[in-house]
Amino acid sequence: MKTNRLAALLLSSVMVTGVIASCNLPVEETTTVPETTETTVQTEPEVTETTAVPDDLPGYKELSVVDVKDETEDKIMIYGYNSEFVGLAEKYAGITTNDYSFIEVSDSADYQEKLDAVLSDGNDAPDIFTCDAAYARKYLASDNTIAINDIGIDYSECTNMFDYTLRYASDDDSVIKGLTWKACPCGIFYERSLAEEYLGTSDPDELASSFATWDAVIESARKVNSASDGSVKLMSGYTEAYDSFLFGRSNGWVMDGTVNIDPSIEAIFDFAKNLYDEDLTFTDERWSSGWSDRMSDKSVVTYWGSLQFAKYQLELNPGERTTVNPTSGDWGVTAAPADYFNGGTWVMASKYCDKKAVAADIIRAVCINEDNLNDMVGRGEFVNNVKLMTEAASDDKFCLEWLGGQNPYSILLKSALNADASHLIADEDAYDLAFISVIGAYSEGSFETIEEAKEAFKEQLAEDGLI
Repeated sequence: MKTNRLAALLLSSVMVTGVIASCNLPVEETTTVPETTETTVQTEPEVTETTAVPDDLPGYKELSVVDVKDETEDKIMIYGYNSEFVGLAEKYAGITTNDYSFIEVSDSADYQEKLDAVLSDGNDAPDIFTCDAAYARKYLASDNTIAINDIGIDYSECTNMFDYTLRYASDDDSVIKGLTWKACPCGIFYERSLAEEYLGTSDPDELASSFATWDAVIESARKVNSASDGSVKLMSGYTEAYDSFLFGRSNGWVMDGTVNIDPSIEAIFDFAKNLYDEDLTFTDERWSSGWSDRMSDKSVVTYWGSLQFAKYQLELNPGERTTVNPTSGDWGVTAAPADYFNGGTWVMASKYCDKKAVAADIIRAVCINEDNLNDMVGRGEFVNNVKLMTEAASDDKFCLEWLGGQNPYSILLKSALNADASHLIADEDAYDLAFISVIGAYSEGSFETIEEAKEAFKEQLAEDGLI
């Protein structure tokens, strides 16, 4: 099993101070003209010897970057789990259905099965394809994808990207194999009126102390539960905080070929059990109907996630959804106990890519071109560009009405700069799900000791064929 144990390097030393907590200007859209990229033809598209280029992205291994050409006049083949990337490629790279063929499979299990089949023999394989964060590393860490250098993209073009997005997309040799146009750093979205009533403040700076440590989270849960006589909870269930907890660890699920449960996350057993024993949540798991139903009935103070989560799952942004949470405008965002990311989309070239020049043009237009990324920022996206997001964090234009007039970017920017993906493995999502199951079982008393729960975790991994 492949394991990534490399230290994450902070891409930027930019520090953002202060939180814009009260302003009311709406987001304004900007209009840009996409740049075109010319490709120099070469006689041999294959990658040559590797060479270190430390000045571009220290900590990553860069291959020799050569000019590339398309080896066929056929349409470029693109696979995706949704049509978002293709839509952006049409908008910013100017491609049409005359230029590409697109295969979309929305179910993640079916999509991976489809990808695995075509990548095994090359029949109808994509030139480029996108993957959700839940399973993207499965392909980025494999031999089924090639380095971005192999399609002519130099690391010098990526120096403004958030480090976690590059670390996530690099293989065990620290070769970057995919890019993303957006980042998904997370914070704690809270309903202001509930926070004011049960925690004493709705100001994001003041409220941060209520979530500064995991002990503080437990104490805040007790306050809300006691003050509301149990009718309102701080969180719908313990799994709300699971991702933030896991990102506080130093090492991944596998070390030196064996399963590793980092001591830094063992505390999650007691954290979850305290919440369960004291009836401090509604015991709803994320993505369950109970969890989503409580988003609009004023029974849960916080939901944890990215700006994308707030727009699409919490349904707070009137410009993004046909249905809007009736509590929109009564929400704010503050920092979680640990900086982390959740979600995102990576685009990568397959080992069968014979449209390298076009692939590079498309990926540059969507993931690298600063004018295009700036246009996305103007439309409310948190893009994968430190410079642009630093500027947005202090721009009153991004004080969002649906977040009570708050600019969320300063809080989310800090999380994006500090998020660490160095410990993530190819089967990360499967390990996570197995671990969640034993935490829940331990909380409910199915295991007498934490050691029993840990052994059950390893047994589940073995049963799933992961070890």
